[in-house]
Amino acid sequence: MKRLAFFLSTFFFSALSAHAQDMFTVDFKHFKKVHVVKFDKPDTLIIATIDQIDVDSADRLLITDRIGERVLLFDSTGTLEASLNPSVCHPGFTFSPRGARFVGSDFILVLNNMSGQWGYRFTNEGSCMGNTDRNFSGAQFFDTGPDGILYGMVFWPDRKLKRMSSIGKTLEEIKLPPTKFPNSEDRFSNGGLIADGENIFYTSAGEPGILKYQIDGTFIKKIYKHNSWFNFPKKDLPSDVNRLSKALKDYQGKTGQFSLFELTEEAIMIQYIGGDRGEGFAGYQVFTKDGELVVEDFGLKSLFIHGENGFVYRVVQPGLDGRGELPNPFVEVYQFIVSLR
Repeated sequence: MKRLAFFLSTFFFSALSAHAQDMFTVDFKHFKKVHVVKFDKPDTLIIATIDQIDVDSADRLLITDRIGERVLLFDSTGTLEASLNPSVCHPGFTFSPRGARFVGSDFILVLNNMSGQWGYRFTNEGSCMGNTDRNFSGAQFFDTGPDGILYGMVFWPDRKLKRMSSIGKTLEEIKLPPTKFPNSEDRFSNGGLIADGENIFYTSAGEPGILKYQIDGTFIKKIYKHNSWFNFPKKDLPSDVNRLSKALKDYQGKTGQFSLFELTEEAIMIQYIGGDRGEGFAGYQVFTKDGELVVEDFGLKSLFIHGENGFVYRVVQPGLDGRGELPNPFVEVYQFIVSLR
């Protein structure tokens, strides 16, 4: 299913940004570029950054711009359809978007950074619908199962998997075993959550691999295949903030999980940053859902921001134009070209 992985941490990928990549030609072994979406129509608003993307069945793009504090809905050609802002519907609503996603064909869920105002719902055309459940709160990662149930992973005070209704009402909280790197997991927002109706797949900065669970939280297996490219941290970050600065220097150049996608119905894709060449390099691995490695590639200078239904999406920020102005970023769409059968 579609997922929300919020990339709030900038330290771990300071030399390699998913939303401000250079204008270099990129070739991927296992993906073919099939489309480019530019947001340069006369009525298009200025986009500061593209921090998160979701895509619906009509290939419409739902874009979150955290710096510009916007959530924008575009059709597949880059034509603006709607700007989603809860404060227009409810004056006084403090809007600081974390991300947004299509919840099937039912509505759009916009996630917010303000306590007490964690989420708001819009129709799929961008009209106001209403608040989420009053008990809905933020989670590090979200996904929606095929039955419309929301799943969220929270770390504090304990590591738990939350099952919620489509409007965010908590149905169940499942306590999970702690990681050996709880402070890293709490401080870095890299990772992802997949709920496909049968299983849960999860990774974070505290887990050098993908954890597979049953829907009820029963652990199944850890999915990973590491080689000499990987250079994971050997110890957790300190809980004492006075020691954090020095510890972060030791993390520079180390390998970290960046994101997790359901690439196809049969395959999941995990992206990494860091590695044997230090900062500024990335890599990915594609596994079957049973944990068999399909393909991998490392030493890359680019990351994908989103993936689903056999496609991945890369954000590119052009340089200054002839007038000395910075154009809007655009999105490149790539198709996975490896057969799993």
